[in-house]
Amino acid sequence: MEFTEKDLDNLSELARITIKPEEKGKMLQDMKAILVYVSEINSVSGDVVREKEIHYNIVREDVVTREVGAETEALLHEAPAVEDGFVKVSQVLK
Repeated sequence: MEFTEKDLDNLSELARITIKPEEKGKMLQDMKAILVYVSEINSVSGDVVREKEIHYNIVREDVVTREVGAETEALLHEAPAVEDGFVKVSQVLK
């Protein structure tokens, strides 16, 4: 199947882009090259057999290294304002 200038005009209309007349020749060549490449890919058989790859979890286990709440007092001490054991902030949403 040949990709024509009429096809290019139709494609540009569908994509809602304007192609300048001086750009049409280059664009037409590029589109034809892309379609040749795609047809080469389509002609390759899909009978390639790959060996089964072994996947395993390489992420380390989550380990708690500190006692929960051990740093709370130090963090609250550094906060500009504290109320009932929480950092007090200005209202963001009204």
